[in-house]
Amino acid sequence: MSALDELQAMLPPPPGSGRDFDWTPVQQRLGVTALPQDFEDLLAAYGDVRFCNVLRLYRPSTQPYLDLAEVTLASREPLASDEFGEPPTDLPPGVSVDPANLIQWGGSFSGDYCLWDAGDPDPDNWTLVFTDIDKIQWGFYSGTVTEFILDWLRGHTTPIPLWNLDNILRGSAVFCEFYDPTDLSDTALDRVEATAAR
Repeated sequence: MSALDELQAMLPPPPGSGRDFDWTPVQQRLGVTALPQDFEDLLAAYGDVRFCNVLRLYRPSTQPYLDLAEVTLASREPLASDEFGEPPTDLPPGVSVDPANLIQWGGSFSGDYCLWDAGDPDPDNWTLVFTDIDKIQWGFYSGTVTEFILDWLRGHTTPIPLWNLDNILRGSAVFCEFYDPTDLSDTALDRVEATAAR
């Protein structure tokens, strides 16, 4: 069973929540030939989704704050700034935090970054990179976005230094909320709580 199958068993998306996004404009703006297939499949299944009212995924959108390319390009200047934080000293082998190679696939309302190191020519090999808004703490994950979300919701990830993720889930229901991408009020259309054991 794939990670997406397991995630859908835990948090079944309501009928009609998935979206057929056109990723070509995003790829062209970012100068890549493809994005990780698991991420496209995840968004095709879940559409405009937020996990546990914390983790928002970016995608092609006419809204700049949701568009993956727009958010990525806007993030590169603050990521390159030396005003706050420093690059991590314990980078995994082969991983770079050069802002020119980072693509932001998700984030929090606090401004924390969920990124890919897009240095590998094969997007399915991209490492996940996490840092807080001030770039003081860093975290890395060698799997896919879908695998990370599934591991996080199950409490199986090593601590990622964003939003105190582990404490958010401790004793709380696992859920996701679905949104209408054309509704600027950002009102959730549906909420699904976990049906499968974590």
